[in-house]
Amino acid sequence: MEVMVDTAETQDQAVSIESPLVFPYRFTSDGRLRHQVTQEPFVFRFQRGRDPEDTQREDQALCLHITQHVHSILEEQLHLFRLYLPPPPVLQQGDHRANLRPHQGAPCLGYVYLSTRALESPATLVVLVQDRGTVHCGLWSWRAAASEGLEKGSMIPYVRKALEDGCSVLLMNPNQGGVGEMPEDHAQHVWDVIVSRCSSSRVVMVAHGYGGLVFVDLLCRRPQEVVKQVWAVAFLDSSHSLWHQPLDAMGREWLRTHSRRWGRHAVTASRSERVLFYIPCLVSRWVLSSKPLNQPVGSLKAGCLQMSAGTQRHEAAPSVCMESVFKFFSKMLSPKPTSAFNIVTRSRSSLGHV
Repeated sequence: MEVMVDTAETQDQAVSIESPLVFPYRFTSDGRLRHQVTQEPFVFRFQRGRDPEDTQREDQALCLHITQHVHSILEEQLHLFRLYLPPPPVLQQGDHRANLRPHQGAPCLGYVYLSTRALESPATLVVLVQDRGTVHCGLWSWRAAASEGLEKGSMIPYVRKALEDGCSVLLMNPNQGGVGEMPEDHAQHVWDVIVSRCSSSRVVMVAHGYGGLVFVDLLCRRPQEVVKQVWAVAFLDSSHSLWHQPLDAMGREWLRTHSRRWGRHAVTASRSERVLFYIPCLVSRWVLSSKPLNQPVGSLKAGCLQMSAGTQRHEAAPSVCMESVFKFFSKMLSPKPTSAFNIVTRSRSSLGHV
């Protein structure tokens, strides 16, 4: 497969934020954000009466600082590279598999991060999709990264684990796509120009929050291709809903047998809630499960087996569930025994092996 991209001047669509001249916090070697002088950990503090615009500017500067630091680790320590996405070329009717030959100087539609030789390697490709909002590529939550460290708020542990298991890695970037591009459009574009054309026939995906809705939307748009190439999907407190997304019977059956969701479960609205918010008696509300990790919880909207995330905090779900997610992937990728007596022992994970 030949892929040619424009790696000239980056045309990142992120808002340009001017960092403070003196930023007093720096990340330590263990990934914690601490004050350079006092070594005290970073803490978000609410100040009554403060100008909201000042708070927003500081938050934006902090988000930029964290994002830049995470990107430096991805590139310098984990050896991922940034791939700029060209606009899709004009395609023949019915052909969505793009031949990546953009015109020189053509504007890019954002970027993604890939591990070395991810496009050519037949190893399992692990794709990570974050939540919607100010969450940039390589992060699950910049606020969690600031207050709890990179091991909790960034995708670095997932990338490290995937590479250790011999997998390739792709980090989507749905919140920094092209001008006017929705996260769903970014995912489709990345699928058409990268995933559908890579050498790996074994793709697994991790989707957090709105990223789950993005994946189900991709399954609606590219059902035949996704069903053929994706082996498993882990939804982490996902906001997807089979009640509101037009997934056909084949897609619903595939989702039931190839995905698992960790996170919220439905509970019946209380009488006070029904009175206050005019909620009908049979309507449920969604809460993060307080049950221990991996305990079954009911769900009709998810369309698949749902397990407790072991946390009541949305931004904590990826870090808490990581070990369970990779065990699920290993199970889905392992060869199915032909009989009850065919027992195969393995000394290594089956994730990265064809």
